[in-house]
Amino acid sequence: MKEIQEILALAIPQPAMSDQLQLAEQDSVTVPDCLDFTLQRFVYDKPLPVEDVAMVVYQPAKRGQSAAIELRYCVAGSKYCKNPACTDQLCAEGNKEACKDKVPSVDLITVRFQPAFIQSLQKNTTSFSLFENQTRKPFVKTIQPCTKSKSVLETMVHHDYEGMLKNIFLQSRALDLLLYSSDQFMQNDPDERYGCRFLTHLEDREKIEKARSILLEQLDSPITIRDLARKVAMNECYLKKGFKAMYGTTIYDYFQKERMEKAKGLLYEKGMSVSEVAMLMGYSCISHFSTAFKKHTGLKPCELLLR
Repeated sequence: MKEIQEILALAIPQPAMSDQLQLAEQDSVTVPDCLDFTLQRFVYDKPLPVEDVAMVVYQPAKRGQSAAIELRYCVAGSKYCKNPACTDQLCAEGNKEACKDKVPSVDLITVRFQPAFIQSLQKNTTSFSLFENQTRKPFVKTIQPCTKSKSVLETMVHHDYEGMLKNIFLQSRALDLLLYSSDQFMQNDPDERYGCRFLTHLEDREKIEKARSILLEQLDSPITIRDLARKVAMNECYLKKGFKAMYGTTIYDYFQKERMEKAKGLLYEKGMSVSEVAMLMGYSCISHFSTAFKKHTGLKPCELLLR
């Protein structure tokens, strides 16, 4: 009930006007292992200024639980025929505007994707999870439904499928909504989604991921940002900004952290000498290695060996 009031308050800003709404019909469908679809259609006697609005509700994955995504819509609609013997499809005859008995309505539509289904979509992906931001926090975001989304919603409300075909139809249409909503989400506020605008493009995110892989592959051989940018075919400025947006730190700090973690393992687990590790990590001067190591771990390399 709280969710209904929230989205209605956005669609109909004047509270007194929403009191005119009368529930005309409702429907609820569960597509096994996929989604839950609900429709609540409200009609009204006096004209109502309804602003189409949508909400994306995201709950990130937790220990033992998959991520959950819910799409909520409040859109102006129409109940096309008062005659119970006449279906929407027959009444419309391909042109719903021709229906003389249509009644204006406010349609509340909710599509909740089941966690297991979201998990199946995210399998074998190396880029960001769908809708997931850098802080991996839950959120509720309001967007304006695009024309394509409203067209899809119209078909979900007015169709003549039953049984298994109805499930297949709703699943296919719901995936369209998920696609259009994710597109809008990234386009409307890419800085919030990725930290910088150009990372809305998969190709650029893959270049940043490739740069990270190169760093990890050659921790014993430092590479300049210029050379790294050349290897991944990206502008130096974009590379530095994009790397920090995706991994929360600068290229140098990330490289040094991973470098010292590897050195720590060689000293503590492999029992190698400080001079051997310094050489393996690409340091020609042991004192420079010791300084970098202490900055990262809080200990001198020799102190770690004594533990």
